[in-house]
Formats: sequence, C-alpha cells, structure tokens
Amino acid sequence: MMRDTTLDACRHLFLAGLASETTRRVYRAALDQFERWLRPQGKNWLEVTPDDIQAFRDRLLAQVAPPTVGVRLVALRRFYAQLVADRLTTSNPARIVGPSTSGRRRAVDAKLPLTVLLTLPDVRTLVGARDALVLRLLGEAGLRVSEICALRQRDVTRRPDVAATGLGLVVGRGTRRARVVPLSPSLKAALDAYLRLDLPLRQMAQGSEPDAALIQATAANRPIGGRPLTPRCMFNLVRRYGSLLDRPDLNPQMMRRAAARASV
Repeated sequence: MMRDTTLDACRHLFLAGLASETTRRVYRAALDQFERWLRPQGKNWLEVTPDDIQAFRDRLLAQVAPPTVGVRLVALRRFYAQLVADRLTTSNPARIVGPSTSGRRRAVDAKLPLTVLLTLPDVRTLVGARDALVLRLLGEAGLRVSEICALRQRDVTRRPDVAATGLGLVVGRGTRRARVVPLSPSLKAALDAYLRLDLPLRQMAQGSEPDAALIQATAANRPIGGRPLTPRCMFNLVRRYGSLLDRPDLNPQMMRRAAARASV
C-alpha cells in the first residue's frame, strides 16, 4: 500500500510537471491504458520488464497506427525515467525503440505522420483549437509561417469555384506569392471551431474588424485590435506536438514539405 501511494504521488508529480496541457492529456491516457493492460498480467509498475513493454507495443500495433503507438511508448519511457530518478526502480524497461523511429529516421522524414499529428490538439479548448488550425494550415495547406502570421480576417473570401465550401483564403496579400488557397471542409471546420471559441476575446479587444489578425494571441488581456500569432510561437507550437510523436526536431518547414509530398 505504501509503495502504491508513492507511485501515485510520483505519477501525479510527473504529469503536473509537463509544460503543455495537451501533453498531460495524451500522457495520462497512455499511462491509464498501460495500467489497464498490466492489471490482468498480475504485475505492478515496478515489476514490468522490457518483454512486457514489447508485448504491450505489439498489442497496440494490432489496434492503432504506428505513430500513435510511438506516442504512448514515449509517455511510458519518460514516466519510467522519472521512477528511476526517484529511485523507485533501478532501470527503465520502456527504453525500446518505438515503431515510428525503428531504424528508419530518413523514411520518417519523408513520410511524417500528419494524420496522427493533426488529431493531437484538444479542440475543446481555445488553445487546442488554435493549434489544430495552425497545424492544418501548415500540414494540409502548406502555408509558410510568415503567411499564417500575416493572415487577416478579410482574407477569408467567398469563392464559388470551391465546390466543397465556397470559401478561399487569400494568402500573401501584397507580395509576389499572393494567391487564393481553397478552404477544404477540414480546414473550414478547424477555422470555424477556433473562431467560435475565440469570439468573446475578439469582442472584448475589439479585434473583430476585417484588418484584425485571423489567428490571434490567446491571452485574455489583448490590446485593442488584438495581437497576431508570432513565428516564435508557431515554432514552439509545432515542436511541442512533435515531441508527442518522439519527433522533438519537428518544425514548420518539415510539415510544409510533408504537405507538398501528400499533394503530389
């Protein structure tokens, strides 16, 4: 009982120490799933061996995509690293290579798991909805960081030639790269979800005018007119979600390249 209490406390501190609410949500679900799998095996967390982790991995691979399995293995590896640091165990049984990085880093670079990446943000929250929109603009539409930061509300325009939604996005207005990007149903859904949650803050900051930033900073104390998303924020955002896929090197340019390959 004492050991269970100590483990629970360590788990609580581990999750609380994660910087992102999205990371906490994903890691908590991974730990819960492993615990449910472990219980019928008649073992506790401190009795787990690398073979147990391998068996859990194989079970997951029969149910979900390899990148998703990789996310859950990363969560287990990091939690066991914390248990080792706290001297509750002497070794990390989860130090096995995940299926998304198993000796094929170059192949992963060429085929980034965009489908999984785009499902990671918690779209029930304002920050999550914003992140989901940004990731789709990068990984689906292939927009540049500077283009996303420069988007204004007036850039959402009606386009009768876009059969699915009748909407387009004017990108790079006033530059040589100016163009209209069709809004796909998934992009429109992401934009609608974000704007719906962000509307109260826009109204308080008087940031609903046509020239206001389309994607604004999420702070409640916005200046009049709102504040646009910054390149630094976008790079940090992408890196944060990349770490969930065991890809801390992920950056917006890599997402744009993956989007370009997907469209070929």
